[in-house]
Order: sequence, then C-alpha cells, then structure tokens
Amino acid sequence: MRCQEIKTSTQIQKDARKNFEELVGDKLQHGSVVDMLLAAIGNEETSVYQEIDNNRTPHVWSSLTGDRLDNTGVMLNLPRKTNESDQNYRFRLMRWVTANEASNEHAINDALLLPRYSSNIQFVPMTKGCGTATCYVIPKTYGEQDIKNALVEAKEIVEKTASPSLYVEYIIPKIMGVKFQIYLSVDEKADPAIIRKNLSAKILEYVNNIAPNDFLEVGQINKIGILEQDVNYFSVLSVMIDGKTTDSLKILQGLDTKFLFDEIIWSGDE
Repeated sequence: MRCQEIKTSTQIQKDARKNFEELVGDKLQHGSVVDMLLAAIGNEETSVYQEIDNNRTPHVWSSLTGDRLDNTGVMLNLPRKTNESDQNYRFRLMRWVTANEASNEHAINDALLLPRYSSNIQFVPMTKGCGTATCYVIPKTYGEQDIKNALVEAKEIVEKTASPSLYVEYIIPKIMGVKFQIYLSVDEKADPAIIRKNLSAKILEYVNNIAPNDFLEVGQINKIGILEQDVNYFSVLSVMIDGKTTDSLKILQGLDTKFLFDEIIWSGDE
C-alpha cells in the first residue's frame, strides 16, 4: 500500500480554501482575513505532517542521523559504540535487523507446532545474549533413538526457519518423577481398585501433558478425583517431585525440566 505524500503549506491552504468555499457557497477573496488565517494554519499543519511522516517511516535508514539513530538503536537494544560514526552505526543496525528478520520468534515457533518425534519443542530467544537461542526438546518417549530423532528433527526445523547466524542450543529437559500420596473413599457399591486405576490414568495424562513453563496444580488433581463417579472423598496428602516432598500447591515445571507421572500411594478404602 502506497503511503500518502506530505502536503506542503501551499497545498494545505489550497485544500482548506476549497473546502471553505464549498461550505459557504462563495469565492474567498485573496488577502482577506480568512485567507490569511488559512495560510497561517497551512504553515503550522506542515510541521505536523512532517512529524507524522517521521514517525511512520523509522525504517528509512537514510533519514536516521544523530539522536534519531541513537533512539532506533536503543529500541533494538543495540546502542551506539563509543565515538562510532552515524555511517558505521547505521550500517551495523541495518545488518542486525537483516540478520534477525529471518529469526522471528513467531515464525520459528509456528514451524515447531507439530513435530513428529517430540511432544513439545519450546524456542526461547536471547538466552545467552543477542543472536542466541535455546530449544527445549521433549521427546515423545525417552529411548536413546527417540531422543536422537527428536533433536535432529528440531534442529532441521529451526535451521530452515532461522537465520544462519543464529546460535541455537538444543536441550533435552531433565526428567523429574512425580509421586502422590492420596486419600480416597468410595461408595460401598463401588470397586476401589477400578476407581484407583481410572484415576491413575487421568492423573498420569494431566501430569505428563503439563506444558513447558507451566504449573502442576494440586487443586487440579483434587478436581480430577472429586469429579470421578462413586468417589465420596478425595484428597492429595503430599506431592513428591524428583524424590523431594513439596508443600507447594502450584509447582512450576521449568523449561529445563519435564514432569513425568511415577506412582500414587493410596490410603483409605481398600
């Protein structure tokens, strides 16, 4: 879409005079008070148009000098070096923008949406400074060949989308087993063994599908249990993550860790 050109003070005055004459149905006399007023308005509006144009075209590198160039660099988190000339600084900013356009975070994450060998691949930019990133790859299973396939797949996807100058580290999150101690009471007519089996499957599905950088919530586990048919009472008594008991009701699964359901120690109805 072509941007409208900046109006000059003469053009603004001409357009304003035309609009005025159409409104009053008469010709405006040159040199009259109204004509002089429109001329003054035209002069002022020219500066407004110029400022609007300056702000809508910050990408026009040739127009960036001095403070405006510095402001652009601050916006890109790439400040000017000591005693660096406008010419060198402008060229360095242009190269940075060109190199990083291909590394757009949204484009890379879109490409990683449906991997074949991974349940999730999380791309995090600037983990070790500008021009770096980390990919946290969660294989669907943790066999040796499955891990290798997941890493190769992630690398191929990112390299097709990202700039060649981008340094990417690929990490398989550390497995952290999750154990629960749960009190369960069921209706007399119900079979506790069947209900425990059903609940274990649902809790396993919930834990194993917690997204990277999301929380394991004890309240959600309790909700799963309470909503199960024929359950009279259900309560998570304790949670153990990677062999350590936690009192937290919301446990963060960091990008470099992966929660996997281990077991449930049941108490209550037998």
